[in-house]
Amino acid sequence: MRQRRQQQPGEPQPRRAFLNTLAALSVAGTASAQSPAPASPPATTTSPSPIIEKNRNFPSAAVRYADPATEFTVVRLTDPQYSSHISSKVGGPGGNRVLTTHGLLYASDLTGAWQAFWMDLKKRRFRQLTDATGLDIDSLSLMTNERGVYYCDEAGVHESEMGGVKKARDIYRTPAGWTKTPGVSYNDVNTHAAFVESNAGMQRLRLLDLAKGTATTLMETPEELGDPLFRPRHTSLLYRQQAGVQQVGFDGAQNKPVPLAEGDTPHFQWALDGHALLYLNRPTDPAKLTALREWTPESNADALVANTSQFVRFQANPNASVFIGSSGSKASPYILLLTRAGKRELTLAEHRAGDARLTAPQFAPNSQAILFTSNRHGKPAIYWIPVDKLVTETDGS
Repeated sequence: MRQRRQQQPGEPQPRRAFLNTLAALSVAGTASAQSPAPASPPATTTSPSPIIEKNRNFPSAAVRYADPATEFTVVRLTDPQYSSHISSKVGGPGGNRVLTTHGLLYASDLTGAWQAFWMDLKKRRFRQLTDATGLDIDSLSLMTNERGVYYCDEAGVHESEMGGVKKARDIYRTPAGWTKTPGVSYNDVNTHAAFVESNAGMQRLRLLDLAKGTATTLMETPEELGDPLFRPRHTSLLYRQQAGVQQVGFDGAQNKPVPLAEGDTPHFQWALDGHALLYLNRPTDPAKLTALREWTPESNADALVANTSQFVRFQANPNASVFIGSSGSKASPYILLLTRAGKRELTLAEHRAGDARLTAPQFAPNSQAILFTSNRHGKPAIYWIPVDKLVTETDGS
């Protein structure tokens, strides 16, 4: 009797099997036999001419195509003749906010220098928000009321109104002799920001009060620091040190290692309410798959969520029932959906990025679309895939 071939890790899962799984688990809507289509067909245009002018509006540059591997509909939102970037420092639903159901905050060098832009996701039109010198492209975040954005440049941290009428407010200036390393993290209520500064072989983790503009040093070391991430609804944050992932309170106390599973931790994010930390674990044994795990601080419990197709970046949807991941496999460079309950994957599209870590896949707040970055068509561009036929809608704006 002919035996059924076993699916290999990283191989695209048949869409029908995955949809049946989703329906059985009640985490998906009704499946469609056809590729899902965007809610509003985008217009195809040529690249806008470089113009350095804050609050300048630009027409859509979006292009729609069928993914070669899956035939799902993909919309390339930005033109690959210039570079566009979604922050790779976004830590999930509780991290820096750059995406809403109707708009996207991102960085682009279309004007000849990196600036922040806001895109209307329905009409695909976008406008320039900043006229920064030396923009830190991993420092962008929407304010909670969506009336302004935070960003950082060579001078320090700033706040800018979305309408661009008022002059940007300088919140913090980097002290002389110190250099801020890439990336700024903001907490979920926009009271604090965290970042790392370096000086003469030393690095320090800084906590900034966004209202007062004052910063305190939580710790200082000759070791490399990075990736600060606030815990939602708490007064503590995580950061990387050479030894691994650390946690520290706003007062600098309780500075201690996070007891994660043995191995490398390529990426981590908090659950929306901060009750648990989701993270990727790459075992020391290269023959083993990268796993998605969950650590709960209050009980100190650590559990396997699912093995993955060698994810290097991921994000949970708001209720953490479904995950979007980017595979680092050279043979299978895919963006995939993963269900928590079924531990099953569905390939959405090829990313074919030169570095899978820069894809930064993200769910829309209502779980009805995902975005990622890739340089498959030239310079890094931003891509959009509707998943409303695959994932149940969640509350979000």
